[in-house]
Amino acid sequence: METILRSKNVLINEEFVPADIVIQGEFIKRIDKYKENEVAIDLGDKKIAPGIVDLHSDAIEKEIEPRHGATFPVSLAIAELDKKLSMAGITTMFHAIGFEDNPKKKRSIDLAIEQIKEINKANKKHLGVDNFVHARFELSSEEAVEPIKEVIKNAMVKMLSLMDHSPGQGQFKSLESFKTYYENYYNLNEEEINDVVSKKLNKNEEKINELVSYAKEHNLTLLSHDDDCIEKLDGLLSLGVQISEFPLDLEVAKYAVSKGIATGMGAPNIVRGGSQSGNIAAIDLVKEDVCKYLCSDYHPTSMLQAVYRMKEDANLDIAKGFSMITSTPATYANLEDRGIIKEGKRADIIVIDDTYIPKVVLTIKDGESIYNAIRGFNF
Repeated sequence: METILRSKNVLINEEFVPADIVIQGEFIKRIDKYKENEVAIDLGDKKIAPGIVDLHSDAIEKEIEPRHGATFPVSLAIAELDKKLSMAGITTMFHAIGFEDNPKKKRSIDLAIEQIKEINKANKKHLGVDNFVHARFELSSEEAVEPIKEVIKNAMVKMLSLMDHSPGQGQFKSLESFKTYYENYYNLNEEEINDVVSKKLNKNEEKINELVSYAKEHNLTLLSHDDDCIEKLDGLLSLGVQISEFPLDLEVAKYAVSKGIATGMGAPNIVRGGSQSGNIAAIDLVKEDVCKYLCSDYHPTSMLQAVYRMKEDANLDIAKGFSMITSTPATYANLEDRGIIKEGKRADIIVIDDTYIPKVVLTIKDGESIYNAIRGFNF
């Protein structure tokens, strides 16, 4: 059975053009000329784009613990977030699961393993979008190496990022900023914070190299995190890093791009007009063409809004903006079957009404509607 979607604004080859999209089963069968088919679902001038591909989001943490001390079962949190992702137009999600030795357990090895197992189990059974795992390895967390290797061996992880949240560099330029963050976010007392500082300053290079080698053997995409200087990035590049997440300096971002390394920034940074941590504004990297893709970081609904903000704040073409949340991240994640509207690709498609505040009104995953907010419309 074929389903045909029609619009005056279909994103094809980074350009919005009139077209008919013929869907058969899970895939796009072909792209026809506008109004070529007698029977089609006519969406007028609403924009049709590929489903959003999100390479990094820790939104699951807030779904598990929306208020400090008020926790919900991981399985329920995953199911509920999956529904919200479909409403945001995200059809491929990489949950960024952090492995840290945290005394308050908001990010711990045991919780990370539980989340990864539940995500993989649910993804096979009942979730609407593709829920994948991006494991985040804190370089000081030696105890996490073997557990991460185990989930990699069991094909539960597709990406691995290397994080260094020790004070005095990266996201935390000073010990004071580090302590303030950990006190507020993790509710740690002075003794607990000092213990965390001590652990984060102690890194086992041999174990780090062991995990990186294991990930490369299993063809995982490697990412760095919060790169703040060229020297640090050079060291990570020597390990085989392919993506620099959230570079903290314009020159670092430029250097990464010059070395053929992808650079990604958070969509909330774009939408809010700056970093929550006081770091570089993502829009500055966009203006210099050294931000290659966006991720939701912690706020999935920012992905769509960021596309329109980049048009407003950097005069970036809307179609180009959409490529930064669809085709480009799909390419970096080695997902060749999605991210573009083209014959033979997965029918992961979103419909957008941007008459007022842009919003997703229809999300199609593998040829089936998983979210529909168009009144009187049946897919």
